[in-house]
Amino acid sequence: MKNKFARILSALLVLTMISTCAISGTFAKYTTGAEGEDAARVAKWGIVLTMDGDLFAEKYATDDDEAEMEYSVVSSNGDRLVAPGTSGDAFRATVKGTPEVATRYTLQIPAGWADVKLPAGEYTDYTMLTKNDEGEYGYNSTFTLPADYSPIKWDIAVTKGDRTIRLSEVAASSQHFQDLAAAMGGTPNGFSASDAVIIVERYHTQLEALLESMVSGASNAKVSVDDEGNILMSMDFEANKNMDFEFALTWTWDFDDNGAGTFDKADTYLGNIAAGVCELPQGGSIDIAATFKATATQID
Repeated sequence: MKNKFARILSALLVLTMISTCAISGTFAKYTTGAEGEDAARVAKWGIVLTMDGDLFAEKYATDDDEAEMEYSVVSSNGDRLVAPGTSGDAFRATVKGTPEVATRYTLQIPAGWADVKLPAGEYTDYTMLTKNDEGEYGYNSTFTLPADYSPIKWDIAVTKGDRTIRLSEVAASSQHFQDLAAAMGGTPNGFSASDAVIIVERYHTQLEALLESMVSGASNAKVSVDDEGNILMSMDFEANKNMDFEFALTWTWDFDDNGAGTFDKADTYLGNIAAGVCELPQGGSIDIAATFKATATQID
């Protein structure tokens, strides 16, 4: 009987273990799984700035078709020169690239922009040899400048592809700027350095609108003069905007175009200062210099 009872207990134990295994396999706990993956690369910058060219030269080609000479102005000692009838159009700042980030492009003309200038006042007229009351020939006549005379006129040209626009051309379409030019000695070639600072301070809003109209794709244009006297121009470009364009700082010293011939007399006087015939008046200058700086910065 004992052996029989033991066999029955063993059988029940085996059945219990089998049942427990079956229940364990049937009632599993909740489980949820997921996998994720991400990747990125550095955004493209790729902006290339260049600055090249020379504003001034040692000699300038002759424009007179009847003259049998190659150059009309030639330096005697290797100095770079400016003279009536000359111009410079070779100082260029270029920007190329299509960055994947918003970008601010800034141009700066630092303070200390030297300019040729003959202050207002009375001067000897070296364009006419006359006879005095004693019958002696000499430079006896004078002329008067009612305002400072700065013959070099500056302009900015923007080129994109085969299209070039000059700031003076855009401004000329506005009666407001035509009146301004007449009041401040501007010409179709632009304004003097000293006048440019005043114009930027007074009319920066109008200049900002002109700048945006000249540079395709630009926004938030700013034109200002800081506390140190630096002229600043900046404009923003959205990400993936093609920025291939060129800025050129240009200058022109035109021949006299006023009926009184006053500018011819002033030009001649400046040339005689350079030659040592007469002295440089206080506040005057026969030197000229300009600096052009360009930067491109990511907008945060």
